[in-house]
Amino acid sequence: MAAGGEIELKFLASPAGLEAALKIARFAPLREAQATSQVSTYFDTPECALQRAGFVLRLREVDGGFIQTVKQEGASLHRGEWEETLDTPDLDLDRAAQTPLGRVLANEGLRATIGPMFTTRFTRRKAEVTFARAVIEVAIDEGEIIAGQARAPIFEIELELKSGRRSGLFALGRKLATVAPVSFSLISKGERGYRLAAGVWGAPAKMTPPPLDANMSAAEAFAAIAHACLRQMMLNAPAFDNGEEIEAVHQTRVALRRLRAALALFRPLITDTAYPGLAAELKWLSDHLGATRDIDVLLTESIQPALTREPEMPGLAELAAFIETRQAASRLILREAMASPRGRKLMLDLLLWVEAGPWRRKAMAPRTDLENLKHLLARRLKASRKKLAARGENLEALPEAQMHEVRIHAKKLRYQAAFFDALANESKAAKRYRSFVNALERIQETLGAVHDAEATAAFLEEQARKAVREGEHHDPLVLFAAGRLAGAHPDRAALVARASKALTKALATKPFWNKL
Repeated sequence: MAAGGEIELKFLASPAGLEAALKIARFAPLREAQATSQVSTYFDTPECALQRAGFVLRLREVDGGFIQTVKQEGASLHRGEWEETLDTPDLDLDRAAQTPLGRVLANEGLRATIGPMFTTRFTRRKAEVTFARAVIEVAIDEGEIIAGQARAPIFEIELELKSGRRSGLFALGRKLATVAPVSFSLISKGERGYRLAAGVWGAPAKMTPPPLDANMSAAEAFAAIAHACLRQMMLNAPAFDNGEEIEAVHQTRVALRRLRAALALFRPLITDTAYPGLAAELKWLSDHLGATRDIDVLLTESIQPALTREPEMPGLAELAAFIETRQAASRLILREAMASPRGRKLMLDLLLWVEAGPWRRKAMAPRTDLENLKHLLARRLKASRKKLAARGENLEALPEAQMHEVRIHAKKLRYQAAFFDALANESKAAKRYRSFVNALERIQETLGAVHDAEATAAFLEEQARKAVREGEHHDPLVLFAAGRLAGAHPDRAALVARASKALTKALATKPFWNKL
């Protein structure tokens, strides 16, 4: 098989987005390009063994010919690719075995179960353009993914570097994201097909653990973690339009918090001229997500349960309707922020910074302890745990604002530790890791309940005042219901006592990172 590779940027669009992209002057050759039909069948075992090993096996029919392709996914924009022209529409697994996929195909029993999983059908228009000392193939695909009875549309723009500088590819991608309503995506057609076949495309998605190993450099580990966080955000984007906004907002916010925790953990290595601006932009998006999530939590964990418990409470139904209008307004603001040029460009800029930011040159300098993953991990987690101990001292006497800071720091430390779950596989390390992370999770949950109660009370009070200021003269019974809910605090003392116990446990657990 012909070995190769590709560096490409993929953008998801709508018909309107494709039309806007075609108006870009550099894309003029696409307007006259002839469309070709492509039908691709993706193959795997019933248990998706190839996908789980990081491979895609595809047979594509193009103008009566057949191309068999093996792709090896990785935590970067560069993907391994091996292609072979075939004379028949049948897989040639012997040739596929001559690629790195061969280690999987060596299992004869597994090999015998490989069959078609799903199909893509689309038309492609493509042309080569020159931009900033790079030759780039621009392709526009329109069609659908077919998995049994399930269908998903394809409206995509792909920019693939053919020769020249990567910076030219990145610059053209930024221009596209700025002027056209398209969204940068790390999700390939193949991955969409797998999720469609499994019935989970468009459903809220949790993060897939990053593929880390103990021999990675710190730079490689950070890149893998950042990719995993960005992928989770992108996988949740369709769920916003699929009737599952509450969970989509939650999972997107979790992904963003994990990414910010990774930035903090690896800060000594990755701080460069671009870091402050990107951190500020992430904070901007995080604030939008947080505002929406707070209202979602108020409705689902306070008002709706109250409606079930006390459906006859005077003014409660009207209060719920009032808060739902606030929820709709907050979601609209969030959607506009994510779909804005600022929001679209942020995702692309983050990925390109991870791939080729100024920090990379520092990371490629002669090896130091700073660059070694284990050394950096031990130093940074130790410092973070020390900060948690200082902030949580005499926890039960802290005011609510400082107690909330303890919760936030415990959550960040939990995310930072959890990135390295796969590395804590030696028995002592695994035991210490689980004890540490479980204790941090208990701190997060118990202090979270305290904070939510305080935040609910403050939010309901502010919304009531705002309604009066803005002329929304509610029936006094609505304000009565708000007051009832605002005063319904859980047992604060008991929650704080449990958090204090968990904090003692976390600080007493021997560091798992010393055993990696």
